[in-house]
Amino acid sequence: MEVRVETTYGATKKFIAAGLEGFNRQHMTCSPPKSFAVTVRENGTVRGGLMAEGIGEWIVVSLLWVEDKFRRRGYGASLLQKAQAEAKDRGAKGVLVDTFSFQAPAFYKKHGYSVYGQVDDFPEAGMVWYRFKKTL
Repeated sequence: MEVRVETTYGATKKFIAAGLEGFNRQHMTCSPPKSFAVTVRENGTVRGGLMAEGIGEWIVVSLLWVEDKFRRRGYGASLLQKAQAEAKDRGAKGVLVDTFSFQAPAFYKKHGYSVYGQVDDFPEAGMVWYRFKKTL
């Protein structure tokens, strides 16, 4: 029997993710809230968005982005509020999100999220990776 350990991309990543998801489902008794995305449009053009994934009884925000020149207009807050409402409607008991110190930790604190973990000097020296949560 030949065994090789190698670096791969593309379809293999999907295969691995599906395998772990199947394993996790065997150990969870609830059906997770369905994943979703929320967008904000200005004059029909997408200016930002949020992607969220259901895991267990929680929603995990994987991405929240607003185009640079459209920041500070309340679009991020609107995206987050819509996602929280959607998560609650789908039966989630809370929301998890992570962010870097150069991104939006103050934004999440302002919206009622609390830090439950951090890694200093990540992704580089002097930076911090924060994990936030909010119960709905």
